[in-house]
Amino acid sequence: MKQTHEINDAIQSAFRLIQQKREQSALELLQPFTHVQHPDLQYLTGICHKALNNWSSAITALQQANNLAPRVEVQSHLAKCYWQLGDFKQAEDLYLAILEVEPQHIEVFKNLALLHLEQNHFESAASWSSKGHTKDSSGQFTKLLGDIEKAQGHLDKAIELYLSVPKHSPIAYRAVHNLGVCYKLQAKFDQAIQCFHLVHRQSPEQYEPLYNLGDCFFAKGQFEQAQEAYQLALKRAPYNTTIHQSLNELYWQNGQQQRFAKSLLSALETANNKLPLIECLAELYWNTGQYEACKQCILQSNYADSSAVMLTLQGRLAATKSDFDIAFEYLDKANKIVAEQDRMCEQAKFAIQLGKFDNASALLEKVLHTNPNSQLALAWLSVVYQATDEKKHRELCNPEFILTTELQTPDGYTNREEFISELESCLLTLHQGKQAPSEQTLVNGSQVSGGLLNRDIEIITKTKVQLLHDIEQSLKQLNATSEHPFLAHLNTQRQITGSWSVKLTEQGFHVSHIHPAGWISVVLYINTPEDDTENGVIEFGRPPLAPPYDFQPFRTVKPKRGQIVIFPSYFWHGTQPFTATENSYRMTLPLDIGIVKNESEARAQ
Repeated sequence: MKQTHEINDAIQSAFRLIQQKREQSALELLQPFTHVQHPDLQYLTGICHKALNNWSSAITALQQANNLAPRVEVQSHLAKCYWQLGDFKQAEDLYLAILEVEPQHIEVFKNLALLHLEQNHFESAASWSSKGHTKDSSGQFTKLLGDIEKAQGHLDKAIELYLSVPKHSPIAYRAVHNLGVCYKLQAKFDQAIQCFHLVHRQSPEQYEPLYNLGDCFFAKGQFEQAQEAYQLALKRAPYNTTIHQSLNELYWQNGQQQRFAKSLLSALETANNKLPLIECLAELYWNTGQYEACKQCILQSNYADSSAVMLTLQGRLAATKSDFDIAFEYLDKANKIVAEQDRMCEQAKFAIQLGKFDNASALLEKVLHTNPNSQLALAWLSVVYQATDEKKHRELCNPEFILTTELQTPDGYTNREEFISELESCLLTLHQGKQAPSEQTLVNGSQVSGGLLNRDIEIITKTKVQLLHDIEQSLKQLNATSEHPFLAHLNTQRQITGSWSVKLTEQGFHVSHIHPAGWISVVLYINTPEDDTENGVIEFGRPPLAPPYDFQPFRTVKPKRGQIVIFPSYFWHGTQPFTATENSYRMTLPLDIGIVKNESEARAQ
């Protein structure tokens, strides 16, 4: 057995290394003694593993330390490790055990609030935050209460809380940053930019304010400023895939294909953990239709058989060649590595394509058991019914669920045409992109995103108010039915989950798609073809399948200027190509409206 003084020397040296953020060196120093039942040695070993994201090893060491000498700090680190592994129950139990010893432990109040917030348990998160708020004047719990409101989409409440955080508070800059995020979500980009500039001046080493600045400039169509902000963010976080995605999306929409993917290729030259970057690169190639580049990226990656993302992409590539058996197997392997609801729905799509409707139903029912409101699962289930059970298909996709009305004239305008013309002029100034976003369903056109109806523009605000009024009036035509996935929510609290504008040019169209973020989806038609042809017609019920499946639409609508079309978000819909005349275009303002989940629903999912 090692001498006691050797163990003590190792513990003291490891402690100094940990203070210097040299956890790997500390771990190597402690390694010869890991079998020794010494609480401090096991504790430091656990701390090192935790810092290196070796969660299971950290738990083993910290558990030994806690068994040898129970301490609050050991239990707190242990709880964090279980949290990181997704074992929320074990983490919560440990935090509650700490409170039995120290009932007023402020840090535990905060961690319990954050733990529940991560699970969308908003009432519990607010309860723990409020307990901390009464015992702490630093402002951290005020900010946390703001974070809880922000997560629920209560942006005005969140803004009020962030503004009340004391300016002298050590977390004031984080409150200002999240205030900017709220403004960004409200499409108040100028106010958001002011917040992010302030945070950047106070914390120039942080990448988040620069990234968010890039998003704001991108949404405003100020592409040069957006590019500069994203590039500065990457200097601080060179391997952050979210920043890379946004920068390359900017290049794509702005027609700068010569710069596309360069940032990722450069980052890969120096990255130790290459997998996230390679997955991001392969997905970018797929999303932009560069299938050969996507294939080569996968084959050269060394992760073709071990990454769920790479397996999924290989399945999609196989499907482009109608090799649906191979596609199904790739998705099956991916879901065995990491089961994801969207990927299970995609696997079900390949099962449908193969005529394996029982397999498809089993996958989709599994998703719906966990998430009954999954619009994607309902959409593919409707296709199973379309192929196998006409009665069930009509129950789920009754054409009468598609409602049409006309936008009423808002107050202050002589007629609807006067209002639509003003709105159209406003939207034309916002359409700055040279081509469609890479992941969108439109072909030959541009899109204005960024929560369009939240933009602080008078004509947009009037449109939002009038649209919501006209939608509510139309929905009164339907009767609530408790067991129906669509009709059951007619009287449920709801909120806008997305809004944008689409401008289609010559031969522009939408491929068949659904809206996963909605419960109902709505389209306001701003400019449409004025003829008696199928030019620009919207078709419902024709899913994006290859032969032999070519279902005929169960409803078509020939839209006209000022018309509103309302339908369940799981309805497959697409458009016939738009044949333009000189200087003409087809312009719409779509939005999604989702249901607001209560805490019990969030817990169930």
